[in-house]
Amino acid sequence: MAGRIQGFFGDDWEDALDSLKSAPGAFGNIVVAALRQLRLVDGAAFALVLAGWIWVAFGFAVAGDHSLALLLLALLPTLLWLAAGLIGGLVFQIGGIGSRSLAYWESYLLIGLFACFGLISLRLALNPRDRRVYRASATTSDPSASSGRRA
Repeated sequence: MAGRIQGFFGDDWEDALDSLKSAPGAFGNIVVAALRQLRLVDGAAFALVLAGWIWVAFGFAVAGDHSLALLLLALLPTLLWLAAGLIGGLVFQIGGIGSRSLAYWESYLLIGLFACFGLISLRLALNPRDRRVYRASATTSDPSASSGRRA
């Protein structure tokens, strides 16, 4: 089992642990960015998702209406919401970072996170301005900086 875990995270456990530790901060940034982009259509779509969950909780579980057709109808908005988010996450990951990023487990963690945002993720991913990924400029090493000399 430990071999499988090491194969999944790679040889450098410390880098994997640092990635996991930084996830809450990254998640908070994504939540704030998504909340700024909310539109009326997102609220309406999520209201359908919540209505489906409420029917499952009360109609199916409490009232005992075990109609398979109604259960599937109630869960359809959730399925569509997650599918839109999954597609949005894939579009962002591949379009913004590149298909080579799919080789890393962190990519699937992000795609799963985007799936939870559903229609919002899809709308943002399809907007080319929102797919821009800003990378820090490469730092050049200055030999005089490490030795304490000034030019």
